Formats: sequence, structure tokens, C-alpha cells
Amino acid sequence: MRALRFYGPGDLRLEEVPKPAPGPGEVLVEVEVALTDGTDAKTFRRGHPFLLAETPSPFGHEFAGVDVETGRRVVAANSAPCGECAACRRGEETLCENRPFLNGAYAEYLLVPARIAERNMLPVPDGLAPEVAAMVEPLACCLHGVECAEIQAGQTVAVLGPGPIGLMLCAAGKDAGAHVAVVGGRPERRELVPAFGGELGDGHGADVVIEAVGTEEAWRGALELVRPGGLVLFFGGRERGSELPVDTFRLHYEELTLRGAFHHAPRHVRAALAFLASGAYPWEELITHSVGLEEVPQLFADPPPDLLKAAVIP
Repeated sequence: MRALRFYGPGDLRLEEVPKPAPGPGEVLVEVEVALTDGTDAKTFRRGHPFLLAETPSPFGHEFAGVDVETGRRVVAANSAPCGECAACRRGEETLCENRPFLNGAYAEYLLVPARIAERNMLPVPDGLAPEVAAMVEPLACCLHGVECAEIQAGQTVAVLGPGPIGLMLCAAGKDAGAHVAVVGGRPERRELVPAFGGELGDGHGADVVIEAVGTEEAWRGALELVRPGGLVLFFGGRERGSELPVDTFRLHYEELTLRGAFHHAPRHVRAALAFLASGAYPWEELITHSVGLEEVPQLFADPPPDLLKAAVIP
């Protein structure tokens, strides 16, 4: 079968590899569609401390497909907590110490590990397009982020960056009852903000500020926008060793709360699939391109300016 494999930053190769053979509890999925995302784009440029522990590695983690054995249309998250480590026993499943991470969505077939198949693989609801179902993993991360931000009805929330994640966060915040202002971004992305429940604004004085860009400028900007007593959620990941200067006067005397959010738990995955199936927002508008496996390396190396997410058809 054909599959993309990651050899190192900027080195992504389409190769012929053996078709996986499932073992006990594992599920072989024929990939209908995989989706590009910001995490894969960053990983292409610089690697990733968690998702790609060894190279060469299978690549890609957002997908929908068909269970080869049963013929069911399925979608799976890219990990599942063990339920036994100290973090899981504390109820902090997103910090599980023993997570198997799933990569390999940019391929004709994908082998889902037994634990993920048991805890975080779900049937796709009838009528839900595979490219929309494949968004379950990033949307689950966004629902976890909104949960971490403790967003309440009536609050004002500023989201920095109207990329796919920023727009998902906008929709999730709106669904929690908040008034969401989206800050910055390219004109073509800003046009989508109203469709995802938000409005354009500068974000100054927001109760909650969510950074969804992953740059030093955005992390600093989030701190400048939040009101005294407010909360800043750092959602966009940065490179290991990056530092953030913080005005200690604001942190102490204005009682700011700074919090990070990473990944998802099974409850977020299930909620995300239901949210997608609800049709409450035009999720399909987040997909702006369609490519084959052979086109993915060039897409990451030189992304078009209007790219949000690309559907990769094996």
C-alpha cells in the first residue's frame, strides 16, 4: 500500500509499505479521507516531542474510514488514556503517562491500536460526510480547551487567530453561551467568523482570552488583552524551551489566571462527534483544498495562502 512517512523536518516521503495485519483488539481501517492540520504542519517543519518519538514514522492523525472487517464507517482519536496511571487516577486523562499515539492517516490503510479501538474509536453517524467526521480529534481538543477555560454563559471571550482551530474554539465558546470576539487573521479567514458564532473585535478587556496561533507574538498579545481577574488559555503549542515574559505586576496585583490546554479525553471525543453531526455550524467550510497523497509534501512545504484544511484522498 502507499503511505507517507516522516524522516525528519521537511522530509516527507511517499513509499510502498506492507499493508498492516491487525493483531488482537486492533482494527484495520481503509482510509476514506485524512485531513491536514496545524499540528502536522508544525511537525513537518520541526518534528514533534510526543507524536513522533521515532523516525521514519507514519504521518497524519485526522481521518475517517471503513473498518475492513465489519464494513462500518468509523473515526478514531489519535490516543486513548490508560485509566491506571497517576494522572488518570486523578481524573487528568489528557496528561496520561502511557498514551499510545496514532499516526499514519496519510495512507491507504491505517492500523488502530487496541486501546484506541476500544476507548476512542466511534461509528460515524449516518449522513455525516467523512471529511467532517474526520474533524473529531481537533474539535475534541477545542472542547477540552473550553472546559479548561471554565467559560460561563454571558462571558466575553477573545480568540486569537481565525484558523480552523480558532473557528472551532469560536463555535465551542458560543455554544457555551459566551460572546466571542475573534482577533487578527487574514481577511479570507475573518469572513468565516460570523458563520462560527463569533464577531470581529480587538478583544481588549475580555473575561477569557484563548491563544490559538502558537507564536510568541500571540502568546504575549493574549496577556495584554485579558481583563484584571481574567483567564488566559494558551492553546497553540510552541517549541520546547520557549519562554514567555510575564508582567508580574499584572499577574499578582490583577490576579490573572494563566492556563495551558493540550489534547483531549474520551468524553471530549464523543461530544465532538455529536457536535459535528448536529450540523450546528458549517464545518465543511473549514476544508478548502483536496489533494492526493503525492501532493501532501509540497502542500506542507509551500502552503497556499487560502489553505485552512485539505482533504487528503488516498
